[in-house]
Amino acid sequence: MKKPAFRLLPFLFLPAIFPISGNYLSGSDSEIQNGENYDVSFYFLDLNVSDTSTYVRGSVSVYLNLVDPSVPEVVLDMADFLEADSVAVNGRSTSFIHDNNRLTVNLPAQAKEKTIQKVEVFYRGPGSGTGDIRGIYSKNNATWDQRVTWTLSEPFFALNWFPCKQSLTDKADSVYLFLSTDKNLKAGSNGLLTSTVELPDNRVRYEWKCRYPIDYYLISFAVSRYRDYSFYVRTGTDDSILVQNYIYDNDSYFEQNKESIDRTGDMIRLFADLFGPYPYMQEKYGHSIAPSGGGMEHQTMTTLSNFSFSLVSHELAHQWFGNSVTCKTWQDIWINEGFASYAEYLAYQNLTSQESADSWITRYHDLIRSVPGGSVYVPENYISNEDRIFDYRLTYAKGAAIIHMIRQEVGNDDLFFIILREFLQRYRNNNASGEDFRNLLEEMTGLDFSWFFEQWYQGEGYPVHSINWNHRKDTLYINSLQTTTASTPQFNVLLEYEVTADNRDTLISHRQESGYDQWRLYLPGKVTHVRVDPRHWLLMRLSGLNHARDEVYNARYVIIPNPAQDKITLHFTEPVDTYEVYVADAGGKILMSEQSSSPRKTIDVKKLAKGIYFIVVEERKVIYPAKFIKN
Repeated sequence: MKKPAFRLLPFLFLPAIFPISGNYLSGSDSEIQNGENYDVSFYFLDLNVSDTSTYVRGSVSVYLNLVDPSVPEVVLDMADFLEADSVAVNGRSTSFIHDNNRLTVNLPAQAKEKTIQKVEVFYRGPGSGTGDIRGIYSKNNATWDQRVTWTLSEPFFALNWFPCKQSLTDKADSVYLFLSTDKNLKAGSNGLLTSTVELPDNRVRYEWKCRYPIDYYLISFAVSRYRDYSFYVRTGTDDSILVQNYIYDNDSYFEQNKESIDRTGDMIRLFADLFGPYPYMQEKYGHSIAPSGGGMEHQTMTTLSNFSFSLVSHELAHQWFGNSVTCKTWQDIWINEGFASYAEYLAYQNLTSQESADSWITRYHDLIRSVPGGSVYVPENYISNEDRIFDYRLTYAKGAAIIHMIRQEVGNDDLFFIILREFLQRYRNNNASGEDFRNLLEEMTGLDFSWFFEQWYQGEGYPVHSINWNHRKDTLYINSLQTTTASTPQFNVLLEYEVTADNRDTLISHRQESGYDQWRLYLPGKVTHVRVDPRHWLLMRLSGLNHARDEVYNARYVIIPNPAQDKITLHFTEPVDTYEVYVADAGGKILMSEQSSSPRKTIDVKKLAKGIYFIVVEERKVIYPAKFIKN
């Protein structure tokens, strides 16, 4: 293969302006297993690309910092179907072995005297195709009759189009992508377009330079017959950001999408206000359109299929959550996707209306409740399962829902967003875990969030509440029975009620830490209406909300004997449907439950300690509580 004419300047002149971030930690079988002996400092990709094929050819230079200079070799991730023509270390050819999706490069003796090594791989592949190879795709958008080739490497597929180190915790300090293609095309990528160089044979080279730390799967390109629609957004007194959009070169497409594209500016200003300055102020934010079916938050230039409000806001928010701060392992993908998803809610809340934000969160709650179980935290045995990592119901929807609940638990919006900004500043250009975020929450609020993360982050399911209320003599009485849908036995929840009394609405809150709870509140006037969770804070299902009078409770059943020693019997005064009966201690902890349809239900209580207990019958979404004494 003929080597590319362009050669990189000596490493001493490269702008590696940020510190190397972390050591290698294996997160999946597709990541190299002995990459802990070096840290990546800089990638330089010099590639020939086309809009009609996934075929690439050229070279990739990896500048790496040896942790142990005595090691005889280094290993890069590189798919077997890519063909390595030659490899050089510090400009000198060297031997290599390419198998099992790994490129093992021999370090010559003279190379071991240096800490920083330049490993240059000349390669080609994977051959023409229509996008069946993960990591790089080439397809036609039939609506606009435009062909696009683009990359999408998350989570494990960067090795399918360039040799690299697939480690989340080893961000490169910077990356250059020089993309040579036909002159009638444009090639978009990370960072700033620093030069466009005319080449022989009616070709052109786009020279993109990203001088911020970047994770391997965020390195990208997209090439097509694009139109460049760019503008600047001012976020402060003197700060402005280039918003560069590579869109289909069609007047109708531009006219249909211009307003939506322009809204990116409003979103940037909003997120800069909520989260802190845009992380890549010295470069740009932008989009490359592709028939991808969604979006991918490639650093500084997202790949998008459309300009819908939720998609644009989600991918933009990733520049803070997921790019500047990236999850430590794929188990903590919540750091990326949960926060970016919640940013959709914030965009609706601040840029459209509270009603549209409410609609968004209720849709997500409905999706989460469509299946009873599942945790946001990805279990160890699913760490290499892409479908589980990016489970939309759990990682995105439930991930966003628990951030919304954290906002309620913090109870102070100013403090909540201060915490987000501190998190982003503390872990800027690095990695973080869910545990890191929990520790920061506790540090800045002085509250214990361990129970919250146990039940919502590592735990599964959600609570189901049946609630009765009545009002007499200026006192509001609320009875709440909580059951759960999955393995988490009990949820500690902050229930908010909107109570209408004398045509005035009052918001009140009550924390329920047990399966059954009775609560009373002095509230003068005539109560006509009670709503549960009116602002949609809580991920829950309300199985019943009823205005029940005391005579209804008293008339439904009696407990005989009461007090009791060995057994009690529930005698129903009227015919009954199938019902659940629960026994709870004085603190509301549910000790046992049974289902029955008998008008005479006997329960064995001889193993209970002496004391006061609750019986709660749930029938047709109405609860009927009563007390009994165990002697």
